[in-house]
Amino acid sequence: MLEAVGVISRYLQSAMAQARYDLVGPGRFLAEIPELGLRVEASHLEAAREALQEALEAWLLEALRTGLTPPGLEGGEDPVRARFFALAGEMWRLLREPPRPVPEAPEPQKPEAPEPPKEKGEGGKPRKPASLEEWLKGLGIQVVKKPQAEEEEKEKVLTRLALFLGDRYPSLEKLYERLKQSLSTKRQFELSLSEASQEEIANSTQFCTMLKQYALLTSYHYKSEERRIRAKASTEGWVQNFLTGGWLERYVAERLRKFLRSKNLPHEVAVGYQVTLPGGDAMELDVLVRVGDRVYWFEAKTGDFQAHIAKYAGLKKVLGLSARESFLVLLGMDKARAKELTALHGLTVVNQANFVEVFQEVLEGNAP
Repeated sequence: MLEAVGVISRYLQSAMAQARYDLVGPGRFLAEIPELGLRVEASHLEAAREALQEALEAWLLEALRTGLTPPGLEGGEDPVRARFFALAGEMWRLLREPPRPVPEAPEPQKPEAPEPPKEKGEGGKPRKPASLEEWLKGLGIQVVKKPQAEEEEKEKVLTRLALFLGDRYPSLEKLYERLKQSLSTKRQFELSLSEASQEEIANSTQFCTMLKQYALLTSYHYKSEERRIRAKASTEGWVQNFLTGGWLERYVAERLRKFLRSKNLPHEVAVGYQVTLPGGDAMELDVLVRVGDRVYWFEAKTGDFQAHIAKYAGLKKVLGLSARESFLVLLGMDKARAKELTALHGLTVVNQANFVEVFQEVLEGNAP
């Protein structure tokens, strides 16, 4: 283990050796590592060096947490390096898992409250779908195509990218909007970070590094002197689909899975079912969730939603779901406007930051 720790110590020393220091004004020293997008200021040189060291350590911990291989540590030939990353990955996996509940002594039996009446199916029996497919078939909806599971490693990478973008979207919004605009033109884009915060710079450069590492960006360069990003996205179809909206569907599904696992609730989550409705219309259902006997539906949009919201309101009726069981996740939507849209269109409108919280309220019966 000491050898593995040495890998990190040597990496920190090597990265700090590439640091640059400048006097930018009276009592203002700048310290930066341009390759990593790290940049700090302090009142004197030693304070700037210490602040940069702390920023580098924080960046490295975050990189390991999200599964990013820091530049300079790529390659699996070194067995010490391989053992370290295997151990780091296992530690983060254990930290992410919810603690197992400790068995408690049984309490005295209390009279059970009567269960609320359940919806009836054919023959007057309660609706108890064994699976989401069975539930759809019971509504006369034909499943035309189910999403094909990707290779395990590809699934891990795409989920990691989706979680990184979704969890940090406020600081990545400008980058994502430029990236999405460039996807339609298939041309290189530029983004100035001259007015950006340190968090925006660090997250933007790290996300671009990840996209370039996995070839979702075919080119990427960060010019630290100008605080400017230049990059170009891959034109492959699956990359375009993922970056324009597929990532948000994946993010919603993964966050719901993590939440339901943390609550030890039996569940099923399905993403991207292509179906034919009873009237013959073809549709794609972004995310379906079954929790016990109840089914919930989530649609996710990263851009204009106005032309689709009436269609979603109609589809809710076909699915036989209430407004509280039908969610529309709109990227970057402010909460006040989301409440207004909810009241107008009979769907629960949320954003990428609060949809799990609202879903929990619905499950607990506390939604307004």
